[in-house]
Amino acid sequence: MPYPSSAESADPRGSADFVIRNGTVLTLDRAGRRASALAARHGRILAVGGDREISELAGPDTVILDLAGRTAIPGFVESHSHPVFFGLSLAAAVDAGTPPNESVADLVERVAQAVRDAGPGEWIRGYRYDDTLLSDARHPGRADLDPVSPDNPVLLTHVSGHFCVANSAALRSAGITADTPDPPGGRIARDEHGAPSGLLIESAAFLVSSRLPGQDAGTLADALRLAGAEYARHGVTSVHDTGIGLVGGHDELAAYRRVRTAGQLRTRMTGYLFHELLAGMPAAAPGDVTDAGDPDDRFRLTGIKLIADGSLQGLTGCLADGYTCAPGEHGMMLLEPEDLARRIAAYDGAGWQVAVHGNGDAAIEAIIDAYARLGTPPGRSRRHRIEHCQTVREDQLARMAGHDVLASFFIKHVYYWGDRHRDRFLGPERARRISPLASARRAGVRFGLHSDTPVTPVPPLEGIWCAVARRTRDGFELGPEQAVDVTTALRGYTAEAAYLAGEEADKGTLEPGKLADLTILTADPTTAGAERLRAISVAATIVGGEVVYSGGGTQ
Repeated sequence: MPYPSSAESADPRGSADFVIRNGTVLTLDRAGRRASALAARHGRILAVGGDREISELAGPDTVILDLAGRTAIPGFVESHSHPVFFGLSLAAAVDAGTPPNESVADLVERVAQAVRDAGPGEWIRGYRYDDTLLSDARHPGRADLDPVSPDNPVLLTHVSGHFCVANSAALRSAGITADTPDPPGGRIARDEHGAPSGLLIESAAFLVSSRLPGQDAGTLADALRLAGAEYARHGVTSVHDTGIGLVGGHDELAAYRRVRTAGQLRTRMTGYLFHELLAGMPAAAPGDVTDAGDPDDRFRLTGIKLIADGSLQGLTGCLADGYTCAPGEHGMMLLEPEDLARRIAAYDGAGWQVAVHGNGDAAIEAIIDAYARLGTPPGRSRRHRIEHCQTVREDQLARMAGHDVLASFFIKHVYYWGDRHRDRFLGPERARRISPLASARRAGVRFGLHSDTPVTPVPPLEGIWCAVARRTRDGFELGPEQAVDVTTALRGYTAEAAYLAGEEADKGTLEPGKLADLTILTADPTTAGAERLRAISVAATIVGGEVVYSGGGTQ
């Protein structure tokens, strides 16, 4: 049934404009307090307590939501996501994922259908193909795509976001030939004759993606709206956009301005600019970047995003020891250590928080080294971050704690790629340590959790289940010693995720004075049991005391 919402008359002396009651309220504060009701006024929490005392704060115009035994928690904070990329993938003509595609032939047929539906010369976009799940166990190439699309440019983006495949028409549009050199931090894959095969690795992918038409501010704003609706549907009230500009450059900031001005940002956005957007103004401070308008409680810029290495599943994550399937391959640094350290120092000096993508332990070492050079300022935390942090070692966790470096762990790797990390990429011992939450907690490293959408699906409850159960797609328990309890996992998507962006005074727990951002669940995750966590539904999502999503169903 739909989530109930009604206005009821109560004590006219009350001051709340929004109340929830008759359920369980998990505050997730440090004391672990629980209540049954909550009141809010002007978008912020007024009081948390029992039904009777909270009802006394209601007035004649108060909106009262009856939880009917359901559970309210702080709104989920997604600490690493790509809203524009996500929205574009939702709108794409080709769903290149597995499922539904089992082979390269399946992908080609979907492209062929999109070409039949498209106009002459129209670009065909697809997202989420995964070569390691296709029965062919390979990337598609221009030789596969050209027969069904000789004239329409085709670009298929890998599920990791670190590769793409282009047909000959798309390669021509970007001027890529056999004579085109590999760009810094990337590689153009070539066939036995030296001609481009269609596969573009890391920065080489931008040679084509930067030529895509129709990625103006209006299109990107539509993508933000699509993504926002999906975040809200899964209980996400705040998103860290870790890479504004990766897809559409400065037009992404203009898109945010459009959506904000129209009052259409369903979730709050905390922005981390892709560092290339500051090219030409390396000393720019957060207040100097005004493309998205003045900051408010729905959008603010706080950080810079750098990318140190690639992806483990693409063999471009930079490892100290080689890949199990290719012992001589160690991956690649997209920014060399000295360049990385120089950039981090410059952005830190300008007042930015820095978030650096690091998957392999060699890349993580370079990131920690760069942060360590900054020193520790007296009386404050820099709160610089390592994103994904997949293969971080015990010695590196100790160094991170010593230098107050935070982590945002890509916990869903355990489920979505755990089997392949164990059997192909990393081997059993390194694979069992991916996203080592228990070790990080023991070392004193503060961390949030994320889904990296659209790389994996949004639902935070799935990520919480991954942190607690450590189960792979094939049902294997991967590194159970790195599992954490449900409350720790919940905090990784709420209180600790808010801390990662310096927003803990406003978000992450349900306490008076904080923003009235809540997620209403159909069951209490702390009592549901590990295996039922993924089955819990989001009944409603509330941002600033306003319902932005209302679902239905009970368990």
